[in-house]
Amino acid sequence: MRSVREHRKKAASRARKPKGPPVLSTSEARANFAEALETAQVDNAVIGFDRYGRTVAALVPVEAIYMLAGLGKHVDAATRKEIEQGALAFAHNVPHRSMHPDLLSAAKGKSRGPSKVRGGKTAASKTPSTRKPQSRKTGG
Repeated sequence: MRSVREHRKKAASRARKPKGPPVLSTSEARANFAEALETAQVDNAVIGFDRYGRTVAALVPVEAIYMLAGLGKHVDAATRKEIEQGALAFAHNVPHRSMHPDLLSAAKGKSRGPSKVRGGKTAASKTPSTRKPQSRKTGG
């Protein structure tokens, strides 16, 4: 397991290489969360987070949410342009997660291997107990 210092060094070396929008691993993001928040707020940047090599989330300025909600007219034009450019650069560098309908149906049709079901009977197919109910003795 890497230390926080190692994650900070890796993130700092990544920051020196301007190759597009930053995508941090969740461990790097945890070690540098305050810096990521500041970058998103001050620079109007979109910062991605990946887990096991797959981008799973993005940190965006609040103004980007206003734009998504259809309230872009309330956002300053220069800020809106920065966010749009950052979002486009981010989208072009991150692979699409949605699949074409044909590929999706093919993936659903594939067998996933044996299931891990215990026993062969389901609750509906079990036979009721054949045990006789105990009779109550009356006191006297």
